[in-house]
Amino acid sequence: MSIKTILFDFDDTLGDREKYAYDCAAHMLDTFHPIKDEIQRECILQDWMLWDEKGNIPKSHVVDMLKKKYGIEFDFDFNEYWEEHLNEFCVPFDDAMDTLIYLASKYQLGIITNGSSEGQRKKIYNSGLSDFFDMNKVVVSGDFSFKKPDKRIFEEASRRYETPVDECIYIGDIFSNDVLGAFNSGMKPIWKWKNDGRKMTSNVLRINYLNELKNIL
Repeated sequence: MSIKTILFDFDDTLGDREKYAYDCAAHMLDTFHPIKDEIQRECILQDWMLWDEKGNIPKSHVVDMLKKKYGIEFDFDFNEYWEEHLNEFCVPFDDAMDTLIYLASKYQLGIITNGSSEGQRKKIYNSGLSDFFDMNKVVVSGDFSFKKPDKRIFEEASRRYETPVDECIYIGDIFSNDVLGAFNSGMKPIWKWKNDGRKMTSNVLRINYLNELKNIL
C-alpha cells in the first residue's frame, strides 16, 4: 500500500520543546524570582527541565519540586501561566523547515498533538511552520474527550485527511503516546528520539533527526 499522508506530533518532534520550555522557565524565573548568582540560576533551570519531563507530567510536580528544593513559589496558577506563555517562545527544530519542504512535494502533511486547542495551534503558528499544514485539519486532543495514545484520535486524523490509516505514517517522540497509538490505529509509526544513546529492542523505525526522513520517504 502506498503512503499518501505524513502526520507529525508537534512538541519535541517538529517544535524544539527543549529550547522553548527552557526559555519559558527562564522568563518565569527572571520575572518573578530573579537569581543574581549565575550558577545557582542555572541549577534551578536545569532541575526544572528534569522535573518537567518533556511536558509529559502534571505541572504540579514542577511546582512541588521548586518549592521543596529551592523554596520558590508562584502566587498565581502555574499551569495556566505556562499554558498561556509557552507558545511565545516556540521555535522549530533547525532541520524542520527543509524537511517539510521536501516532504510537501510528495505527500499530504498533517499534525496530531496532545494539549489545549488554543495553545497547540499558537505553537504551530509561532513556530513558522503553519503554512505546511491545513490548520482546519490539524487534530488537537483539547478538542476531544480523548487524547493520544487513544486510537480514536488517529482515526479522526485519518478521516480529516481523507487517507486510510494504512496509508499514513505517524512520527512522534513519546513511544507510549505516539508509537503505540499509531500502531494500534493501523498507521505506520516512526519514533523520533534525538538521544541516539537510548537503547531500543523493538523493530520500530527510529530517527534521531527530522532530515533523516529525506532518505526514508
